Amino acid sequence: MKKAAAGLAIGLAGAALVLALNALFSAMAGGAGLTPLDAVELKTYDWRMRQTARPETARKDIALVEIDEYSLRNLETNVGRWPWPRLVHSFLIDYLRHGKPRAIAYDINFAGADNRRFEFGGEEWTGEQSDKALVDAVRDAGNVILLADATFEGRKGDAPPPPDAGYRLGGRVYDRHVIFTPFGDLARAAAALGHNLFVLDADGPLRHTIPFVRSEGRYLPLLGAAAALRAAGVAPSQVRLDREALTLGDRAMPVSLRRLDTSQGTQEHVWALIDFRGQWLEDLKTRPYPHYSFFDLIYSNEQILAGVKPNVDPSVFRDKIVFVGVNAASLFDAFETPFARGRMPGIQIHAAVADDILSNRFMRPAGTGVRLFIVLLCALSVGAIATLVPAWYATAATIALAAALAWIATIAFGNGLWINLSQPVLVMSLALFGGVSYQYFVEGREKRQVKRLFGRYVSKDIYDQLVANPGLARLGGQRREMTVLFSDIRGFTTVSESGEPEDVVAVLNAYFTRMVDIVFKHGGTLDKFVGDMVMALFGAPLDDPDHADHAVEAALEMIEELQRLNAEWQTEGRPALDIGIGINTGPMIAGNIGSEAIMSYTAIGDAVNLGSRLESLNKNYGTRIIISEATRSRLKGGYTFRPLGDVVVKGKTRAVPIFEVVARSEAPV
Repeated sequence: MKKAAAGLAIGLAGAALVLALNALFSAMAGGAGLTPLDAVELKTYDWRMRQTARPETARKDIALVEIDEYSLRNLETNVGRWPWPRLVHSFLIDYLRHGKPRAIAYDINFAGADNRRFEFGGEEWTGEQSDKALVDAVRDAGNVILLADATFEGRKGDAPPPPDAGYRLGGRVYDRHVIFTPFGDLARAAAALGHNLFVLDADGPLRHTIPFVRSEGRYLPLLGAAAALRAAGVAPSQVRLDREALTLGDRAMPVSLRRLDTSQGTQEHVWALIDFRGQWLEDLKTRPYPHYSFFDLIYSNEQILAGVKPNVDPSVFRDKIVFVGVNAASLFDAFETPFARGRMPGIQIHAAVADDILSNRFMRPAGTGVRLFIVLLCALSVGAIATLVPAWYATAATIALAAALAWIATIAFGNGLWINLSQPVLVMSLALFGGVSYQYFVEGREKRQVKRLFGRYVSKDIYDQLVANPGLARLGGQRREMTVLFSDIRGFTTVSESGEPEDVVAVLNAYFTRMVDIVFKHGGTLDKFVGDMVMALFGAPLDDPDHADHAVEAALEMIEELQRLNAEWQTEGRPALDIGIGINTGPMIAGNIGSEAIMSYTAIGDAVNLGSRLESLNKNYGTRIIISEATRSRLKGGYTFRPLGDVVVKGKTRAVPIFEVVARSEAPV
């Protein structure tokens, strides 16, 4: 319980630290910058986008017409360098009109009149005639959505306000001083207008869209959103903006509030994540939307006018939403996105937004409550694991949990839910570090203390238990009932004086080795050696309900083992030894006793002193094993006893009944 509680406390501390750091970084960034945690999270966002994007799931009713390098080269000899006369665009719109698409979204800026003169088809054309041709083509098509350029900074009055499309969305919309709409007749001919403002994240990529902008109280949707609204038949009166969603008819686009520093000051406005279906690459065979070169369609239009079967039949665009725009590198209308390779043309971004709206499939960030729950769950889980299991297993378990979380978060991402991944992983790392540190500095300290105290004084089984759970040793000291055994060699002074020092040491080492093995065998703890005396404890540091029996069994076996040793020594010409053993049971204080520099685990108390006195009485009675009445009364096994009467030992005033243990028997005698 103590370790589990420590683990939970460590987990809570880690969670509090991560959440506090997130709040601190956010406050320092003022809501308009990118915090370190956000920067890491966005990289995981990009990785998940790359893993889950499926081009094959893109809508089949969206098509792209690209003004690419191929088109620029092939049209240059006929109409000159880019920008082309607007007459050229009228040809494309006429061609597309024959295919009966649902909408044509034109991502080209037609602000201002064209004053150029040019020659085309053997005729002299003025800019006014070229503009009129485009106006007529747009009006005749009846479903062309044109670009209103909101990318340039300007001052109020630099351009007339955009037409009022009827949207009423309130104040949390990105405000622009000026929006450059198409020239008057063209704007009036268009079915709708859409803006082209994209705002990159602070680390570079484009992940969000600004669904609407406002200028002088007039609202304009993004070009891709305008195309989707027209295709879905959503009227401006069906568009509403509340705190968490932009309602588009029967669809709800999740939005978030963002602060952004602009030339017009810091603005709070809503934006929405783009759920890209795939990326754009020249060498990518599978692209989300079918794409056609502008020149190929112009050439197909010429074939139709000449009565020849076109290379690209306009019927391929029937009931489709067609986006027309540039993707030539020289025209600089491409953006970095979550995808690692290449930049994405603006028309594909508009197409992705339209795809999201029409499919009613949006990427939405998980709420703050979900993030807090996951952070706390991960923190508490790893904190508990890191304190309860060894460090390597805890590390492996944490890695497995992080991998499982990443897998779940990636699956959720593929289903349109962005779960914060960086904060849970960070808190798992902190909890793991804290738990491992706890094991080393707290539990490890106890284990090292146990190893230092008991490594050579208890059996391996007991030592393993103590290392696994140092709390069992209760090193601080505890009053407990236990049994103490004192064993002393009889006449050892004479033996040591008559023998060579090396022989004496060899005899002692052999004797102590056998005796200690017997103590360990019966679950005892070697307390200390004092000269030729052995002191052993039974019932400490681990509880042992049969400590009295184990002490007596150890004493009997020590006598038997000494007889075998004497037989060996006699064959070697060495003198035989005899021992006396005293055993007493009673309350004692066992604990870590000594100075701050040197400590040892031992037992103290009157019961200990009595055990030592009983050992010395063996000389008087000519016995080998003397036990007290307290020990005899707690024995459960069968032994033969010989009463020795009551004695008053040194330091005591009351007589103590004592007994010699003669041998084992079926029942106590």
